[in-house]
Amino acid sequence: MASYFPEEWDDDIKMNGLMSVIKERMVNKVDYDRKIKFWTNMINASCIGEKNAVFDLLTLKRRFKRKDRIPASLAVVLEKMKRDGDVITVGEWRDRHSGWVGWGISKTKSWMFGGPSDSEELLHLPTVKELGKKLIEIYNEELRSEVDCTGEVVTYKEMFERAKHIISTVETFDIVLEHLTDVGELTVGNTKHGEKILKFKDHGSEDPVKFTEADASVVDIRKAMTKLDREIQQLELKVKKYDEQCRACLRSGDKGRAQNFLRQRKRAEKDVADKDMQYQKLLTMLHQISAAKNNKDVLKAYQSGTAAFKATLARQGLSPDKIHETMDDVANSMDEYREIEEAISSPFAGASGLNDTALEQELEDLLTDSKKNDSIHLPEAPTNRFGLFDREITPEEDQLEQRLARLRQAV
Repeated sequence: MASYFPEEWDDDIKMNGLMSVIKERMVNKVDYDRKIKFWTNMINASCIGEKNAVFDLLTLKRRFKRKDRIPASLAVVLEKMKRDGDVITVGEWRDRHSGWVGWGISKTKSWMFGGPSDSEELLHLPTVKELGKKLIEIYNEELRSEVDCTGEVVTYKEMFERAKHIISTVETFDIVLEHLTDVGELTVGNTKHGEKILKFKDHGSEDPVKFTEADASVVDIRKAMTKLDREIQQLELKVKKYDEQCRACLRSGDKGRAQNFLRQRKRAEKDVADKDMQYQKLLTMLHQISAAKNNKDVLKAYQSGTAAFKATLARQGLSPDKIHETMDDVANSMDEYREIEEAISSPFAGASGLNDTALEQELEDLLTDSKKNDSIHLPEAPTNRFGLFDREITPEEDQLEQRLARLRQAV
């Protein structure tokens, strides 16, 4: 039993009911919803488990056969899934991706040979979307960060080999690629030799993914590098082999053969150096291609930034002329302010109407009178202590004054 079968599959009682004919929903709503849900989930799980989004009714009958019973509700379930948009025919998918010619052929076959049958190929769209997500995850984890900086370009063959653990058939792989192309995650191109190439979207760029001649050149350069790498490995093995043979001949005393092997080793080492130089040149070319793309992105970023800056200035009404005009207005306003300050601080005539010259003359006269009064002669103050006589004080008088002074202090 496959791993995607649920636990109920081993329960005979439950499975007997689920394997039986489904009744109309108006008759038994619970039974109808239960069987629709169970078999819808089974189809979903089986498509993922089988790694294949393409199937037909006969395949489902073989896949879900239990003992000797085949689910009786599969046809009804598929019709319900078609109405819900989860299942379409492979022909309908091809019509969408092959233009009017494919549409005409498909419709002609339908008119001539009738409607769907048990062998009509169907496509499970949820599985296609799920496998598309997983394929992108594989690319992001294993290929996007290539050392040569051109990881968005991958060969069809390499991608299919890496996706074999999730997609088992080329048909499903192609359908998944078409789905990813529809949603803009990749595009498919061809080299000059007809090799199919996948180019994944660079999420660092807003441009839609587009295959160019440069992408085809990247693939050719990679193939040349792969060939050189393989040749270098083979030559390195030869170098090791010639070195061992040379040493063996020296140990056995066969100097002539040892010299011959040494000469071959030197020639092989030179070939290794030459091919390694070629490999490095090709790697440099890949880096230059990647750098050119990055430079283009940087230039576009500069252009976008400049346009946004100009638009912002325009919205804000800013321009060099307006700035100069505003600064001139500011300078004029400051000049007017200074004139106002000077006018306010200048002196003005008094309200009484007095003459300033007369006032100044009166002040001069007052100063002159003051100087005359200061020059009047007064008698000098007495220098003796009693202020009566201008003579020498006797010792007795001095003692008397000291006693009087002490008495004053005591009082």
